[in-house]
Amino acid sequence: MEITNLINENIDTNAKIYINPSLCISCGICVEVCPFGLPERNSENKYEIPRPDLCTECSACSRNCPVEAIFLKEVKGCGCLWNVKARLKSKSDGNGDCGDNCCG
Repeated sequence: MEITNLINENIDTNAKIYINPSLCISCGICVEVCPFGLPERNSENKYEIPRPDLCTECSACSRNCPVEAIFLKEVKGCGCLWNVKARLKSKSDGNGDCGDNCCG
């Protein structure tokens, strides 16, 4: 099954995660926040996830993408990575301990 997003590109709805190349600005935040380093830069200098089956659906990438280019069939996880930017700021202040809830 495929759906059409707002800019008329087909997205495979069977994949649990997809990076829309038309929206991706190649900032690299997705690869920085993914606990498994799944996003990879492709030949068009955009990011993609060649092995979506390895995604644990933690949602770190989709929640931190500044242009919302990542589409994820999200499941409820521990939520420890939902806002990495704020966690990193807290960590630099000494308050960013994830405890035992980290999914990565």
